[in-house]
Amino acid sequence: MRRNMNSSVFIFSLLLLGAFSVSAQDGGTVSNLSSGGIGSRALGVGNAFTALADDPSAVFWNPAGLEYVSQQSLMLFHMTVFEGTLYDFIGYSYPTLNLGSFGAGIGRIGTGDVDQRDIYNNPQGTAAYEEYQFFLSYAKRLPWDLTVGTTIKAVRRGWSNIYTDGNLSDVGVGLDLGLMYRPEYFTSLLLRDWSVGLNLQNIVPPKLNEGLASDDLPLSVKVGLMRRIQLPGSSLNLLMDTDMTRNRDLRLHFGAEYRFGNLGNLRLGFDPSGLTYGAGTQYSIFQVDYGFGNSFAASVFAPMHRITLSVNFGRNRDEMFRISEAKRQVEEERIIAEVRELDKQRSIATHLKQAETFFSDQKFIDAIVEYQQVLSEDPFHPQAKMMLDSSNVLLAKDFQNQQNLAVQAAIDKERAEQDQLFIAKHYERGRILLDQKQFTEALIEFNLGLERDPQNSQLTEAIATTRRRLNEEIGSLLAKIRTEFSNQNYSEALRLVADARLLGGDNPQVLQQLETVAERIKIQDNIQRGLLLYEIGQYDDALQVFEQAMRLDPENPLLKQYYDETRMETSAATDVMDPETERRYLEGVDLFLSGKYQQAIDLWEKVLEKHPYNKKILAAIKGARERLKNSRK
Repeated sequence: MRRNMNSSVFIFSLLLLGAFSVSAQDGGTVSNLSSGGIGSRALGVGNAFTALADDPSAVFWNPAGLEYVSQQSLMLFHMTVFEGTLYDFIGYSYPTLNLGSFGAGIGRIGTGDVDQRDIYNNPQGTAAYEEYQFFLSYAKRLPWDLTVGTTIKAVRRGWSNIYTDGNLSDVGVGLDLGLMYRPEYFTSLLLRDWSVGLNLQNIVPPKLNEGLASDDLPLSVKVGLMRRIQLPGSSLNLLMDTDMTRNRDLRLHFGAEYRFGNLGNLRLGFDPSGLTYGAGTQYSIFQVDYGFGNSFAASVFAPMHRITLSVNFGRNRDEMFRISEAKRQVEEERIIAEVRELDKQRSIATHLKQAETFFSDQKFIDAIVEYQQVLSEDPFHPQAKMMLDSSNVLLAKDFQNQQNLAVQAAIDKERAEQDQLFIAKHYERGRILLDQKQFTEALIEFNLGLERDPQNSQLTEAIATTRRRLNEEIGSLLAKIRTEFSNQNYSEALRLVADARLLGGDNPQVLQQLETVAERIKIQDNIQRGLLLYEIGQYDDALQVFEQAMRLDPENPLLKQYYDETRMETSAATDVMDPETERRYLEGVDLFLSGKYQQAIDLWEKVLEKHPYNKKILAAIKGARERLKNSRK
């Protein structure tokens, strides 16, 4: 039996599948969901959402925008369109700190109870139409402030009970691609706070075969532009989209979104259907958005009202970053502790083995020094404690025997006994100082004793041991200096150099290495300080620092380049700041040099409100933002 619909149903169906979509002979039919868009917020700004798209509806508007959703979010959207047609969407976004962002969504539009009549206008039951789209999206932020995203979508579309043989439907799978560029570190007021979005919908088109008809959803290219204007306690987003869909005229969309504090938003837009309006508010984890605009056929159907409920929950990216940093620091401390423990055990084993060798050779003072080294690493080491006591007893006995022999061999017994008391006193003082690593003072004490008894083998051995320990300590400090130097901790490296110099030492090779490293540290420290000052616009101070470095290494080509560039900048003019503003600017410099980049940026941005075109402040903010960005990688 041939069936036909009455005129009103035919018009409705034509609008639903034609006007709400776009029929194309060789480019496919635009999806109903694509024509209507998703979400109240997007409708409020005239569907100019490609460059903004920072909520779960980004799975449709631009998957790259998922990277700008700061925390987990669930979006629920329901609307009665007209003639009983229902429009629903549920979306979810899940941002991660390092793996990118994930999103998923399900959209549906459908209508039922469509009367069918035959050619004689006799009722023949009802039919229903529905379209589903399933979205699975992923986005990742790349270098150079570029974000890329993709959506794999499945489209199911069809009629029910339209033919005597039942349903007429099919499923197709397609792919969308999104890009977003948001430069974050421009200091120029004209270049800051822009966003450019690109969404290529149906770059791999879903193919649907409904009965004898075959349909490929057409390629749609949407390019969006957004400029965010920061206002005191609020912000204004200005948006524009161009929609270039195959076999359809170019469409332009415009919108504006004003956000006042954390209270809410007001929206205004314009699309080919006319003006649109919207508003939104947020309380705790809940956000409600309203949108109002004409339907696709304003002359036939009433305007549409949309209400969307979003639930934002879980940790936001800033909180995740702080937690990740805390975990990283704990892990670094654990690794450092493990490495130090391994180094400690290796050091204990080395000193213990050396002490045993000295003990077996009856070089008791050397053995005592090594056992003391073991106990400085592990105060409760049983073997070292026991052997230290034994070494002290044997050393004292050996020393006393040598003293007794010297007294017996002396002609002037009384003078010899006084000399031995003098030697014993300074020998004991020297030993205590040696244990305390006061090597220079220990050498003085041992040499005082040696003046009374130049042939005293124990004093000679003590002096040799002290010099050996002194050079070992300087060598250890030199290794630490190199480590701090490689880690660019120049101030700590210079402090260790000063400690090594205080120790003295008589190894010319070690001392020469120490002086060479000290000079390199000073040069690199000056270069680093000069570059920091250069980045924040302190060109005069940077020039002085580079001049100091040039005196140390006048042939360094990189240093010459920095010096020449700084000299050029010092001649550039900049507007003059009043004393109070200059003081606040210098406070920011101190914060920057101490590594508190965000605090420095916040302070300088306040100063910038009074001097918006000051070259020095703009350069300082630029340098601090670059430092902050690098520190988070």
